[in-house]
Amino acid sequence: MPTTLLLTIGLTIVILAVAAGLTARAHRTRPALVGLGLAAVVVGLYLTGLTQLAADQTLAVVDWFQRTPWTVLTSWGVGLLGGGALLVLIGAFLSTGQRRPAAKAAQPAAPASSPRPQVQGGQPSQQPKPQKAPKGLDPEDAEIEELLRKRGIM
Repeated sequence: MPTTLLLTIGLTIVILAVAAGLTARAHRTRPALVGLGLAAVVVGLYLTGLTQLAADQTLAVVDWFQRTPWTVLTSWGVGLLGGGALLVLIGAFLSTGQRRPAAKAAQPAAPASSPRPQVQGGQPSQQPKPQKAPKGLDPEDAEIEELLRKRGIM
C-alpha cells in the first residue's frame, strides 16, 4: 500500500474524529460541515494525484538539503527567506490606516462665507454650535455623547 494512501486515510480519520468531537461539544452543525469539507479535500487531493506530487516534492527538498553544503551564502539565503516571510505575515496583519469616526464623516461641511442662517422652506436652518468638551472627553467623544442624548439613548 502506498505511503500517500496511508497518509490520506489517517489524516481523514483524524479530521473526522476532531470534527465529531467539536460537533458533540458545541451542539452545532458548523464543525461537522467544516470537518466533512476538509476530509473531502484530503481525499480529493489523493484522487487527483496531488498528494503524490507533494510527497515527491518533499523528498526532492530533503534530497536537495542532503547534497547541498551549508555555507555562509546558504545561511544568508535561509535568513532572508525567513525574514521576508515574517515581514509578509506582519504586513498582512497590520491595519491599512486610521479610520475617521462615523459621526464626523457623516456631517456635511458648513459653508464658510455664509454669515446669516440659510432659509429652507420658510424656516431658518439650525447650525450646530461648537460645544466645549467636558473634562476628560475628546471633542469627538463629546459630539457622539451629545448625539446619543438627543436620540434618548443616554
